[in-house]
Amino acid sequence: MHVVSVLSEKGGAGKSTIATNLATAFHLNETRTLLVDADPQGTAREWGASSDADTPVVAGVEGASLGDDVPRLGGQFDVVVIDGAPRLEETNVAAVRASDLVLVPVRPSAADIWSADTILQACKATGTSARFVVSSQVVGTALAKRVEESLDSFNVPVMDARTSQRVAFTEALGAGQSVLQYKPNGKAAGEIEALHDEVQALLNQLSETNG
Repeated sequence: MHVVSVLSEKGGAGKSTIATNLATAFHLNETRTLLVDADPQGTAREWGASSDADTPVVAGVEGASLGDDVPRLGGQFDVVVIDGAPRLEETNVAAVRASDLVLVPVRPSAADIWSADTILQACKATGTSARFVVSSQVVGTALAKRVEESLDSFNVPVMDARTSQRVAFTEALGAGQSVLQYKPNGKAAGEIEALHDEVQALLNQLSETNG
């Protein structure tokens, strides 16, 4: 079992959008997938409850019990995706400890970039692999081009795959679907497919490294 957490200390970074779509991408690729909603706002749980599409199993777990609950709940799955909680350090630290890989979504803004430090420190302390994911970028803007330069100071790799500001993400979430189902041939779906492929490759590398 692999555990991938999507964590951000700042709300509005695109965390739940990435978590729900990434989990669905694994599920649709015939990977036994569990989506764990650790956010008290319950966005992923509401999304799962409203869905009549072919989406992954969703479970709600909050607080420091993540460390015990994820192995217990995820035993029958190949991949667990955790949708973390903004501004709840205890929950996010527990998620980091339970994870093989932590994705930190950041919008091209200084506030989002600065807020990543707490999570990255937790990853460093536990030896957990971390990657930035640029989210909600406006394609073609100067900010979108400069964001990677701003992230260089953290010495944390940035995923090649990234998401953009697209209406399809919001509409799909409201419909209880992934963009892979809502507009399977759209640009948003292509972004999620690229993210899934890159995450899968990283998990394969981790498996090889850990024997």
